Amino acid sequence: MLHSAKYRILGISQSGIYSNFEADAHIIKGDVCDASYTDYLVREYQPDELYYLAAVHQSSIEESYNDLAFYKKSLDVNAYGLLNFLNSIHTQKSSCKVFYAASSHVFGSTPFEIQDEQTPYCPVSIYGITKVLGINFCELYRQKGLICSVGIFYNHESPRRDSKFVSKKIVEAAVAISQGKKDKLELGDLSAKIDWGYAPDYVKAAHLMLQNQLSGNYIISSGMLHTVEDFVREVFNCLGLDWKKYVVENKSIILKKSVTILRGDSSKLRKDTNWDNSVTFEEMIHLLVRHQLSQTAGPAQ
Repeated sequence: MLHSAKYRILGISQSGIYSNFEADAHIIKGDVCDASYTDYLVREYQPDELYYLAAVHQSSIEESYNDLAFYKKSLDVNAYGLLNFLNSIHTQKSSCKVFYAASSHVFGSTPFEIQDEQTPYCPVSIYGITKVLGINFCELYRQKGLICSVGIFYNHESPRRDSKFVSKKIVEAAVAISQGKKDKLELGDLSAKIDWGYAPDYVKAAHLMLQNQLSGNYIISSGMLHTVEDFVREVFNCLGLDWKKYVVENKSIILKKSVTILRGDSSKLRKDTNWDNSVTFEEMIHLLVRHQLSQTAGPAQ
């Protein structure tokens, strides 16, 4: 999106490689957890906007639930790297505007059925805890005069999703089934309810926040709940298949079942930026399925 807006883009990667990026961007190897390095970046490149999206993948939380090293890495990447940038921008008197990608996981086990910017944080994972810390760092530096926009992202899908995420797993399996390459799909909880949105829309929201110099916290969500079964049904419908013939529910594969339903109220964002979701839940799924079909070969012979 920034490329289409004619931005000059500098990306930071620990490996120096970002294979999922087609646009003409300068990707360099670096560690944002090193404060001297962020000082160098701000001084050398004098950025106008910073989008801090770096994070230890949320999908790894349950897998590393009692791993102290994982906890520490999460703190370093999800929060302290952001702190380094905020401090570098402040001490160098840069006018750089900052966007921080937070998460609905900051609400964790909230008792509130719908969450907005006033809902108390109640994280139940290291991921949620680090995102709360990042939000607090932004609030601290707002008091120092920085423009810090926080987007509290709810689930957002696109073809770029990794296969470990349930949405991509469903789409990949359904397409493989339609092509005779797979015969069933096993899922943990079809009744789970999720506030699903389209990732390109959420990126647009992040950009709009900085263009409007909104130094505050904003929920970025669809505000609509759909079950995993709804997602499955629509994916298989796109392929002309009856999902019930191919999908098996196996609750034993759930590593850590969430009892909280997270549904965001993004009315503040919509009011302040005129942002809106560009596609419906069903249209988003059609986009995901069409892309997966374009990436795969024809039916097995």
